[in-house]
Amino acid sequence: MKKGLMWGGALLLAGGWTAVIVNEFLHNESVLRKKDVKAALVEQKRCEGRYLKFRSYEQFRARLKVPFVSDLAPERWAEQFSSLRDGMREHEVEKILGAPDYARCNLSKEGDRFVGSKWQYEISVPQDLANDSQNNAIEILFGPDGKLKEKNAANMQSKPNPVAVPSPVSAPMVVPLSTSTPAPAVTREPSAAPATSSTPTAEATPH
Repeated sequence: MKKGLMWGGALLLAGGWTAVIVNEFLHNESVLRKKDVKAALVEQKRCEGRYLKFRSYEQFRARLKVPFVSDLAPERWAEQFSSLRDGMREHEVEKILGAPDYARCNLSKEGDRFVGSKWQYEISVPQDLANDSQNNAIEILFGPDGKLKEKNAANMQSKPNPVAVPSPVSAPMVVPLSTSTPAPAVTREPSAAPATSSTPTAEATPH
C-alpha cells in the first residue's frame, strides 16, 4: 500500500515536471515565433516602401479594361524575357522589362518569414485577369536579398510562321534570247489608243 502510494506520487511529480517543461517549451516557441513574425513584417514593410512607385494588384485590377493587349509585341517580350539571368538585381530587371504592371512583397505561408517579392507583367488579358489559362504574362520572383531567383512565362510560346508559297503571277517569265538581230523591246504599259498603221492607205477614187 505504502509502496503504491510512493509510485503514484512519483508519477504525479514526473507528470507535473513534464507539464512544466512542455509549457516552457511552448512558451519559448511562441516567443520565438512572435519575434520571427515581427521580423518578417519589418522586412515586408521595407520591401513595400521600395515598391511605392509600383502599382499593387488591387490598383492594377481596378484600372484594367478587358480585352487588354500590351503595346509591345509578344515576340519582343519573349526576347527580353530570354535575356534575364539568375541573380540580377531589381534595377537590372527593370531596365530590361520596364516597371511591372503590379508588384507584391511576400511572406511565407506561416507568416513568420519574408520570402521575397513578385513582379507581374501582363501581356494580354482577353477576358479576366484571374484566367491564367488564357492570359499571356511574365512573372519574376526575387529572393529576400532582392536578386532574381525565378522567372516564368505563361502562354508565351512563339507561333510558327507559315511557309510562304510564291504566287505564279509573281514569278518572272524567262524569254530565250535569239542569236539573230535582237527584237525591239516590248512596252508593258498598254497604249491609250489602238496603234495606226505606218503605211498610208489608198484613197478610194470616186466614180
